[in-house]
Amino acid sequence: VVDRSAYNDKMSQLFYYRKKLSTAYSDVTSTDPIFMAMKDTVETFGIPRQMLDDMVSGMEDDFHRNRYQTFEDLYSYCYRVASTVGLVCIEIYGYDDPRAREYAESWGVFMQLTNILRDVAEDAERDRIYLPLDDLARFGITEDDVKSGKELLNHPGWKPFVDEYIERCDGYREKAFKLFGLLDRSSRYSPAAMATFYQSILNKIQRKDGDVFTERIQLSKTEKMFLAAYVYVRYRFLAL
Repeated sequence: VVDRSAYNDKMSQLFYYRKKLSTAYSDVTSTDPIFMAMKDTVETFGIPRQMLDDMVSGMEDDFHRNRYQTFEDLYSYCYRVASTVGLVCIEIYGYDDPRAREYAESWGVFMQLTNILRDVAEDAERDRIYLPLDDLARFGITEDDVKSGKELLNHPGWKPFVDEYIERCDGYREKAFKLFGLLDRSSRYSPAAMATFYQSILNKIQRKDGDVFTERIQLSKTEKMFLAAYVYVRYRFLAL
């Protein structure tokens, strides 16, 4: 059941943000300090408007869709909600090699695909299935199977599906990690840390044979501290 009032309110907010976004690319000056800061950032770093428009469109996708038929459909969603963030960030971080844009796109897709796999159970409870339906069907998995929670672990197609899904994630991960060496050394830590955290989450899912239902897959405080220290040394001090 759709809460029409809440839906309209959220869509109105997105319309407002898209409208205010225009002030960052025009002679009109906003009195909102957030958009004043955005205008300064856009002008300082030359951030293309299309990236920010696509980002808002990704938020709108979540109001209009709760299923993705093909991986191509899902990729488009991942690009809008995650790759655009990476593409905006590298404009601020700074880079010279144009390949950085391709790798930043993969960085966002890798992290969003990991999010989607980790959150399968809670998304299904909200009647959202981000996993491509066509891919699930190839392994004999239905929407009802996805909604069954832990019962899905007994489905003969789930483990092979997860293995293929993770293999696809790894392809984007490999490209993502090529990005960091192209960034200014002082800017590498944050994106490298995020990608490393997500790589560790994906590794945990694989070791658990795709069990994202028994408990939420996450990193402990100790694991985060260890990985953060490792990334700091590797990407701030060591030659890549």
